[in-house]
This record gives sequence, C-alpha cells and structure tokens, in this order.
Amino acid sequence: MRQLELLIEEIFVNISRYAYPQDAPGSVVVSYSVPTPGELRVEVGDQGNEFDPLMNPAPDLTLDLEQRPVGGLGIFLLKSFAESLSYRREQGWNRLTFGISANS
Repeated sequence: MRQLELLIEEIFVNISRYAYPQDAPGSVVVSYSVPTPGELRVEVGDQGNEFDPLMNPAPDLTLDLEQRPVGGLGIFLLKSFAESLSYRREQGWNRLTFGISANS
C-alpha cells in the first residue's frame, strides 16, 4: 500500500504548506471506511483556505524539470492512483475523498 502512503503524504504536505497562514495552527482530520471488501475510502478534511484541487490543470510532463512550474504533481498522482476522487466544501471544511482498491 505504498500508493496510500504517498497519497496521504502529498495531501498532508499540501495542507501544511498552503491551507493555513504561515505559522498558524490548523486542523486536519482523516477518516476511512471499507465500503466493500478490498476497497478503501479515505476522506481528508481541513478548515484552511477553500481550495478544490480537482480544478487545477494537469502539469505539463513534456517540459524539462527546469521548465516546469512548482506544484501540481501531488494532485496529478492522486488523480492517477485513486479509483474515485471528489472534493466538497462543507461548513467551512475542505473535504477531499478518494478510493483505492487492494489491487492498486
């Protein structure tokens, strides 16, 4: 389940860098469920700045590393590995939900 670790890490890094003002405390809540055997659904919530990562364009992977703008690869990985993916803003919370299977 290295993919799960990578996805959670990318989400946490983005929240810690961008969701809250610098040096300000913030909350992150992670919950999970197993809707069917072999399927894991994870929801990550934060009360930071409203941000829908699914609206970001995919990075241009044809550019050399030096030419690429910073950012976007974490969301690209999430979109690539997750079998389901959704975002919603609810009562001041960003809620990003993704699903992966044991076969991923």
